[in-house]
Amino acid sequence: MQWQQLFGYSADDALVCAAADGRKISFAEFKRDLAAACAYLHSAAAQTPRKRAALFCTDTYQFCVWLCAGLGCNLQLVIPANNKRATANALEAIDLWLGEWPSQTSAVAALPLSDTAVNALPQTFEGALQLFTSGSSGEPQSIDKTLPQLMAEITAQQRQWAERTANCAVLATVSHQHIYGLLFRLLWPLSSGRPFAGRTYVDVAALLEDAEQLAPALWVASPAQLSRRNETWAWHKAAHLNGIFSSGGPLAAEDSAAIAALSGHWPLEIYGSTETGGIAWRQQQDGNILWTPLAGVQLSTHTCGESPTPLLQVQSPWVASGFTTQDCVTFVGERFELKGRADTIAKIEEKRISLTQVERLLAASPLVASARVLVLPKNTRRSRDVLGALVVLSAVGAEELNTRGKSTLVRQLRTWLAPDLDGVAVPRSWRFVGEIPVNQQGKSPRELLMQAFEHDQSFSVPAAMLPKVEFAEQDGEDGSQRKSARVKLRIPRDLPCLPGHFDTAPVVPGVVQLDWAMHFGKQLLQIPGEFSGMENIKFKQLLVPEEQAELELSFDIDKQKLTYRFFWDGDEFSSGRLSFHNV
Repeated sequence: MQWQQLFGYSADDALVCAAADGRKISFAEFKRDLAAACAYLHSAAAQTPRKRAALFCTDTYQFCVWLCAGLGCNLQLVIPANNKRATANALEAIDLWLGEWPSQTSAVAALPLSDTAVNALPQTFEGALQLFTSGSSGEPQSIDKTLPQLMAEITAQQRQWAERTANCAVLATVSHQHIYGLLFRLLWPLSSGRPFAGRTYVDVAALLEDAEQLAPALWVASPAQLSRRNETWAWHKAAHLNGIFSSGGPLAAEDSAAIAALSGHWPLEIYGSTETGGIAWRQQQDGNILWTPLAGVQLSTHTCGESPTPLLQVQSPWVASGFTTQDCVTFVGERFELKGRADTIAKIEEKRISLTQVERLLAASPLVASARVLVLPKNTRRSRDVLGALVVLSAVGAEELNTRGKSTLVRQLRTWLAPDLDGVAVPRSWRFVGEIPVNQQGKSPRELLMQAFEHDQSFSVPAAMLPKVEFAEQDGEDGSQRKSARVKLRIPRDLPCLPGHFDTAPVVPGVVQLDWAMHFGKQLLQIPGEFSGMENIKFKQLLVPEEQAELELSFDIDKQKLTYRFFWDGDEFSSGRLSFHNV
């Protein structure tokens, strides 16, 4: 790759980067920094042959200089998503650590001083790159790329969007450590002679402010970031944007429309992956859901026994050989519709389960805003593989959780899913969160989602929903496999569950009695695991406000079953058994 193919700046005073510290870095300054970095790498290679260098920088300008220097010095640059200790330890045969590596004492954090003559600049860039998949469907995998492959895609993107991107500065809320950010916020502006911002914006309000200063500008974003918009931001300053790019996954139609209403720009969605690079694009204006292939991309389908819908196959100048994705597609002429992923098909107890289907069913519930479902493998806490659901609640669902508790909410969601799913396809473990966690690339890797299930999210009943406890004690163990307790309680008149149940004669609902049994069982008997079922439930007499009652509890440790009974003076209100499983 020749110098003039990588850099498109026509003059030394051309603006290359609006740095995070406020400096405006010209092409002349960039060349001095690049020459100094190359001199350092040549010096290091003279002492010890250096072939593989790991590169991580939070600052895009510093990353840019080290990237170009490494390629100009014929290194293989390993570019992981983060610089965590576990990530560094997983990288193999690294000879040099460039950038910010807290766990590596030999890391070169700062750029060398720019005191080297620019005539020492490389004229060719023959190094190679090793990137990593996001890990959305498993462990991140390394993918080898060459600079000509990346530049071939940039040529196609430039051909597609030349008029829209002309003279535009690039501002981004995604990291350059991933292929999408590397291409769109760095290599593309370098090759077309446009400036880029050195910071990765966390605050979109600040991005809109800088867009006004650097206008015309482009925003390189991800679906996760566009979905977390704030209507109070200065969206009128989006008039200084020429467009918004989004990649990392399909953008929800409602999010695309909302961004268009706020900014005046329908996001340009780029579909692709680390393995394939860019494949296709779409704008959802006028309800469009179809993807249009980029120029030079040849698409076909492959029938897979595990997937009822054909998988997309990709051939392009920026893919070393044909690649079969895990995306199911249906073609409409030359365009296509994404129909989910084959790798979201899980097998549990010999039954094939579509995780995407479970997620869609959950998202259709009025209690749920969004959801992710994954397989929780068998371990010391789980006797078998089960499904776990990570759920963001709607306003209705949040109110239900606050007033009626987790147990009641989970029962409602399980009941919602039951008509459409086999029993093993209904999640057994539930986590309710404010938002689905994402990494810097706007992705939700499995390892990030799994963190929500590493610790027990204890069952709880809102305090306002509990009866008044007059006496409670745990009895001595009844044999080696049984624990018991009893609670004397009074039913308050102002329980939130009483109004409307029933208007003329309020009674404590049966589901609330189940919650009380579970609450006091967890509190007094330290029952492990999560609720999994119930049996022999009987409601014999009405439990009403100001009533006294005694709750008798007995937990069979071996069978993981809690037997309960509400009674008073020989009258029994309700009884039954609740089952639990370790998750």
